[in-house]
Amino acid sequence: MINYARHDEEFYGIFKLNNGEEVVGKAILTEDCGETIVFLQDPVVIETFTKELEDGKVARGMGFSHWMQMSEEEFFILREKDIVSLASLSPEYVMMYEAYIAGEDIKNAGNTKKVSLDTDMGYKGNVKEARQLFEKIYKNPSYYK
Repeated sequence: MINYARHDEEFYGIFKLNNGEEVVGKAILTEDCGETIVFLQDPVVIETFTKELEDGKVARGMGFSHWMQMSEEEFFILREKDIVSLASLSPEYVMMYEAYIAGEDIKNAGNTKKVSLDTDMGYKGNVKEARQLFEKIYKNPSYYK
């Protein structure tokens, strides 16, 4: 059992697998029949890029790509015997990971229908109109009574 990591608490982790892959994702560890099971949400792999520039300098970059490119699944299960090592993801990389995942959500959100705002749906006006009303109320408290 993986006993050096907290169980039943969600965290962002990076997992080194037996096959050499490094998988990043939001994870939770739990125990099942004496074995640690990892539930991994939105797993990605890290891709690094190196490009030699004309002036002899080297540019390096890093990005993410989905772990299983052809799958629409969001959750995967890893067994303890398939994991060589695991570690928490540093805050800087958590932000990068979340931005990547949020970018996927934004791209997929383009397929949804948009509903126009109206007063029946709770639309009260724009920011400019609200600001003007608040200024009137602030300057003349008896205005809204």
